Amino acid sequence: MNFHKFLFISINSKSKSKAFTLVEALVALSILIVGIISGFILVTKALYNVTIIQDRLTASFLAQEGIELVRQIRDTNYLKQLDGQSVDWDYYNNVSLVDGNYIISGNINIGNVKLIFSSDPSYDSYLYYHQITGLYDHDSSGSKTSFQRVINIFHINEDEIRVQSIIAWKSRNIIFEIGKGGIVAEDHLFNWLKL
Repeated sequence: MNFHKFLFISINSKSKSKAFTLVEALVALSILIVGIISGFILVTKALYNVTIIQDRLTASFLAQEGIELVRQIRDTNYLKQLDGQSVDWDYYNNVSLVDGNYIISGNINIGNVKLIFSSDPSYDSYLYYHQITGLYDHDSSGSKTSFQRVINIFHINEDEIRVQSIIAWKSRNIIFEIGKGGIVAEDHLFNWLKL
């Protein structure tokens, strides 16, 4: 009988040492809850920032496109010069590009570029998105976006202009403009045909 009593005591002492106490269970549950909540917050913030990142990428492409549209005007003038026409490299529709702000729009597919001096009140700087073509321009037949593009042109000398393409937009109730996260792309265009 002493042997059975010893065996019973030894089995009970082993089972008590493997069990969790209530405090240990609460600590483990707290750690698990903190981990799950942290993961949830991380995923929520990542999903929130996806739209902001996507809009920033779109804005950077639109800024670069603004520079390319001015470059297209210069290169079109070069082709006209090579064809024998008398046109300066920094002209648009036979008018010199004066220093100042412009709204520039273009449909690359058909080679149509429209340059509007920003003092013209009939045009706004908002870009419109066209679902069928996937392009942004100032044609109001598309859906209006929060992106605004203005082109600044400054003459450095007779053979060089500085072009700035400025994009401002609103994303998730955050306004991105110059000095507050907006995008400014800049390039210098030269009259290299003369050189």
